Amino acid sequence: MKQKLNIVLLLSLALMAIGCEKKNTDPEPVNVIIKVSYNDAPLAISGIKVSVSDASSTYVLEELTDASGLASFKLLPGSYSVSSTYVTSESGIRISYSGSTGVTVSKDIQNKPIDLRMMKVESRQVIIKELYFGGCTNPATSKGYTEDAYVVLYNNSDVEADASDVVFGFLAPYNSFGSNKYRVDETLLYEKENWVPSYGATWWFNAEVKIPAWSQIVVAIFGAIDHTATVSTSVNLSDPSYYWMSNSGITQYSNKKYAASDAIPTSHYLSCSPFTQSNAWALSNSSPAFFIGQISAAEVQALCTDTENFDHTLGTAAAFNVVKFPKDKVIGAIEVYSQPNLAKSAPRFPADLNSGYVAITNNQGYSVYRNVDKAATEALPENEGKLVYNYAMGTTDVEGTTDPSGIDAEASIANGAHIIFSQTNNTTNDFHQRKQAALKK
Repeated sequence: MKQKLNIVLLLSLALMAIGCEKKNTDPEPVNVIIKVSYNDAPLAISGIKVSVSDASSTYVLEELTDASGLASFKLLPGSYSVSSTYVTSESGIRISYSGSTGVTVSKDIQNKPIDLRMMKVESRQVIIKELYFGGCTNPATSKGYTEDAYVVLYNNSDVEADASDVVFGFLAPYNSFGSNKYRVDETLLYEKENWVPSYGATWWFNAEVKIPAWSQIVVAIFGAIDHTATVSTSVNLSDPSYYWMSNSGITQYSNKKYAASDAIPTSHYLSCSPFTQSNAWALSNSSPAFFIGQISAAEVQALCTDTENFDHTLGTAAAFNVVKFPKDKVIGAIEVYSQPNLAKSAPRFPADLNSGYVAITNNQGYSVYRNVDKAATEALPENEGKLVYNYAMGTTDVEGTTDPSGIDAEASIANGAHIIFSQTNNTTNDFHQRKQAALKK
């Protein structure tokens, strides 16, 4: 019996020895430190998510950086992929940092920071999505109706945008085909200057304006009313979420086309400082050079009332006053040519702000609508199964242009997709003539 016990004991000890030997040869986890960096300097921001996956991508580990931009992992020796994406916004610009690298883990890299170099991409959050200004034809009178102009601002990012300091204006001359004293020998006099000739007035918001990710706001330009009540082919601009370029308190803006529905809250009224003599903000209904800028209300008021900032190239009378709007404050521009007057049209924006143009025929209910960035939109994982193709609202079948992406932005948005629109600072690439204003239902 004793002999049997000894044998059992010896077997147990042998198994324990084998177990200990195996345990002693198991690889020990290595403390791996990932340093998130940009331009050869640490991206010292806490809370940046860093992901590590094994070579076969069977599992993913995630850690957040500390205030020094460091993230720590316990990893067994082997090959791994490390990646990170960080999105933020600064002064109305969406900033995306992203990077990836491969790491071979061994005891040699214990506690030695591994550099994860990030690429930085900047893009404007707040963009002009649509400009409707050419009006439509009233079926009852067969005459053009242009009191229903509007502009849509869109947050072209997944981060909330602050549009509080966005302002609106257009350049002289009113029409693309008009006589332009600023063009000499095919060159704009202000091409290399830090200003552009703003005409009429510059408009601004009177309250904080935040635009959620992938969302928009509508600004009625003349009449914030239901225009379909009198002109069936027009649009309804009486929605309480809309904003209005109001003539409240502006005695010279007495034109009858200024009107607002009771549904529009007074907090959504925009203000302006007119500097050109007129009874209305005379936005061209055929071919405006429209822009949005980013500047505080106080700054723009001073800009529009300081006569030292006026330019008199067009003439000295009050009807020709032009304000030198700072070029570096312009954040979006659309150059529109009149389709019937293409041969006589010429650009008003300097090339470093915008190149190209979109042609439009007015009184047809057409609008200028921004093209979809196909590759960027399709790359969003949340858009799988939600994008609608075979876009049919372009005007190539009549005359004009269409969205080359083939994606129907409005239908896709209604289907729950997130749309990233093109931003190349080239109106030809970024916009097309849409055969029906997007707000026309």
